[in-house]
Amino acid sequence: MKYLIGIDAGNTSSKVVVFDDAGGIVSEASTPSMRTKRRAPGFEEFEVDELWDGCVVCIKEAIQKAKIDPKDIAGIGVTSFGNGCVFLGKNGEAIAPGAFSQDYRAQQIVENYKKEGVLDEINSITLGNLFAGEPGPILRWYKDNERGVYDKIGGVLLFNNVIMYRLTDVFATDLNNFGGSCMVDLNTMEYNNRLFELMGISELADKMPRLAEPSEIIGKVTAKAAAETSLAEGTPVVAGMMDVLACLVGVGADEEGIATAIGGSWCINETLSKIAPSGLHNMPYLRRGEYLNTSNTGASGSNYEWFTRVLGGTAKLEAQEKGVSYYKVLDELIAMVPVEKARVFFQPFVAQPSLHNNAKANFFNVDSNTSYAEICYSVAEGVAFIHKHHIDILKSKGLPIKKVRFTGGVARSPIWRQIFANVLEMPIESGECEETGALGVAIAAGIGAGIYSSFDDAFKRAVRLIEPSYPDESKFEIYRARYKEWRKLNDIMYQYWDGK
Repeated sequence: MKYLIGIDAGNTSSKVVVFDDAGGIVSEASTPSMRTKRRAPGFEEFEVDELWDGCVVCIKEAIQKAKIDPKDIAGIGVTSFGNGCVFLGKNGEAIAPGAFSQDYRAQQIVENYKKEGVLDEINSITLGNLFAGEPGPILRWYKDNERGVYDKIGGVLLFNNVIMYRLTDVFATDLNNFGGSCMVDLNTMEYNNRLFELMGISELADKMPRLAEPSEIIGKVTAKAAAETSLAEGTPVVAGMMDVLACLVGVGADEEGIATAIGGSWCINETLSKIAPSGLHNMPYLRRGEYLNTSNTGASGSNYEWFTRVLGGTAKLEAQEKGVSYYKVLDELIAMVPVEKARVFFQPFVAQPSLHNNAKANFFNVDSNTSYAEICYSVAEGVAFIHKHHIDILKSKGLPIKKVRFTGGVARSPIWRQIFANVLEMPIESGECEETGALGVAIAAGIGAGIYSSFDDAFKRAVRLIEPSYPDESKFEIYRARYKEWRKLNDIMYQYWDGK
């Protein structure tokens, strides 16, 4: 039997998953959370070498757990979040910390683009909405603030590209990820010198990696990387894709009318079409002539991660007493609150970018009678509401959406899926495989290695869905009223966020 490896390098941890050719998980391993101390507000950075070292450990562990011959691994795919930035020196060495996509040190850079009258042209070239956490503004920030680092840049990569580079010594990226990070002209699907000129980083136009298609083999594991990782020398590595597309592929949502909602670190909502409406963040898709249309903010499941870390003590104690999963206790608490009696609202804005540059998370209507269960419920509902906000934006652009495939950490919970179904008023489907991002790039690796003849072939052979969660029509009016009130609270907060 031949096997495939999918590496999902996230901004909290990285996972290495070994799959069989039917999409089944053979083994997996993950790194601990990867963070560095903030230099100042707005900085969200990581150590580039730490990223690679963690992946080396996980690759070894996953292969060891799988108890397979590394020579039976037919291909490797790597995915990560888009945006952020990594820059290497002339010899491929890390010359500064990498930036996560939540890094917003360059907010003033984007504001300056707007004042200079070039932001609209940038967006017209990239068919997106430039924000501070993308490579262009971050690189411009270095030019203006740390010129010594800027002048040493020999190459610009994204998070997953670093792993690919260390595996193969090939300086390349995938069109989806670089294009989705506002570094490519989406009208031509090529680099555009005018874009680099508008962003004020013309010197770096020739420092960009080669663009490749997601299932294209960009290189093979080198002898050095093989010795470090236990992989077999010569194992093919494909270009992969951004995690948002990898998750769509991992649940087989390759059909117009299906939206993919990702409840991960970011709040991602996406569908595919042959158009690229203005006002959305459009990205290259799997096929030329089609786009991945997305509407996003910087926090979804990360709101839950924050909540469980800061306010989750009660549930943790109960889980210990009962000897059950911590998340099972949280699910039970959420299920205890009927929406008819819900009073608390949660604004799920623990991270940027958000509805407003100054938006922060808030609880509303908390009093001495508010229970812990109501707080738990409000977090789940608030996350569902921000996804609805973005899916409504997609619909307003003429993109037909009839059902949603929900993925990400919180999608594993039946109660979360039911709340999403009731809020969105659509069936919610989820994949049987919980590591959908890793499966997505493993599928791309399988196509590159000839295991699958096409993405359609891979979807039939490697993707399985669980029973959908259907909406309860009797709850629609209640959720509509609560969503209206939630939006009203957001509107009121705009004045505060504006500093007025």
